[in-house]
Amino acid sequence: MRFRWNGRLLRAEAGDTIAAALWRHGIRQLGVSRKLHRPLGLSGAYLQGVLVKVNGVPHVRADERLVTEGMDVVRQNAWPNARFDLMNVLRLLPASWVRGGFEHTMWFPSGTRRFGVWERLLSFMAGEVDIRPAFQSRATKLGGRRLDCDVVVVGAGPAGVNAANEARRAGSTVVLVTRGSKPGETASEFRITSSALDPEVTLLANHVATGVYRAGHVVLAAPLDSGQSATILVCRRLVLAHGKRSCPPLVPGHDLPGVIDAHSAISLARTLGPALGATVIVGTGKRDDLANALRRHRVDIVACGAVSDLARVEGRNHVTAVLLNGQRVKCRTLVHAGPWRTDPALRFQACATGTLRLRDSVLTSKDVELIGSAAEADEPYVLGSLALLSGVAICPCMDVTVGEVLEAADTAQCHAEELKRQTSCGMGPCQGFPCWEAMDAVLQKALGRAGSSDRPAHRPPRRGITVDQAAGLEGLLELEP
Repeated sequence: MRFRWNGRLLRAEAGDTIAAALWRHGIRQLGVSRKLHRPLGLSGAYLQGVLVKVNGVPHVRADERLVTEGMDVVRQNAWPNARFDLMNVLRLLPASWVRGGFEHTMWFPSGTRRFGVWERLLSFMAGEVDIRPAFQSRATKLGGRRLDCDVVVVGAGPAGVNAANEARRAGSTVVLVTRGSKPGETASEFRITSSALDPEVTLLANHVATGVYRAGHVVLAAPLDSGQSATILVCRRLVLAHGKRSCPPLVPGHDLPGVIDAHSAISLARTLGPALGATVIVGTGKRDDLANALRRHRVDIVACGAVSDLARVEGRNHVTAVLLNGQRVKCRTLVHAGPWRTDPALRFQACATGTLRLRDSVLTSKDVELIGSAAEADEPYVLGSLALLSGVAICPCMDVTVGEVLEAADTAQCHAEELKRQTSCGMGPCQGFPCWEAMDAVLQKALGRAGSSDRPAHRPPRRGITVDQAAGLEGLLELEP
């Protein structure tokens, strides 16, 4: 198939995502950070790096959208165009000039015409709108659907499949939600076998549970394909079996295009194989299993070591080498397999309290259960000297550095929600994971305190849905009194 990337005609194989097709051509930088225009790409962690404009529609995830014949893909956050981007001059700005979130300016008070112009400029820099207003009329409201059931299981690994089968054997109606195309897809790469899914379990494949409401009794499931309708699941019991995610190592260069997590590496290896290039793997656990899985796809593994031995990642616009265990290793890709931590978003949404459900509480309801590796203890972040990490981005999408967070956290009582609002850390499309995990680890080390239960609010939806999808849900659920 043929498609265009920033006006350049390229070829893709059937089944390629946009990100995979561009990787074939050596293109790993897909986006830029919001403030300083630093290069970002597919990472599995920082979603700003995979948001592109497809056929005029902004904020499309390049790691999920499949290439189609004649597709026109354009990088966002560029002016006047991606080939000649004058906004690259922002890379020359000192990071201190945009600390505190440049949205928090005092120059343009809210409610003034100047503020309206400033707000549109910020939206343009985030890739959301064109600098000149353009009005389009589209009447494409997608018809949403509602499914009522006894049990919703999120995650189709071995634990999730077992939970779904057990609930079905007990006579319950069950819906299983998974972002994979089939149950046990990732586990099979590690030679872990899963039970066959009961055929009477309703499977929502290629879907993400993006919101939990009403103490876990309502779940919003969004399809990876934004052209399909979203689904509201109304249930008696919710089981969260979504496993753990690998967090990027907090070292200089950890956000360069070419640094990816284990799940992204497996997905790319299935499609690209040797085209993934010379690869280094670091981690806290499962790194050897991951290396064997990638080798089965003919990926060239040039080094494998502990994440604590990684000192920095080198490169300007993409990864060129890493400093591992005192040795400089040339590579094209760095894959991290740990520290492994549970994304707390869905659990938080299920048990949040307060008027606006902003406060975290202990998961005590019998109607919501966390199982499998998601219920196991998180691995600690591996941090070096904070003095050496001061200029490292703790939130690459929003250009928030470790030093900025430490300056804002001037007292041990400073709440994580306040830090989020002061610095914009975690306010990008990733919705705070893994940025808030890294922020908590830095605060623990800097302030000498144990892990805190205080954290910013993980409010739904945890991933973007389109206006068309949201409009299609109208009238499917009775409003709360």
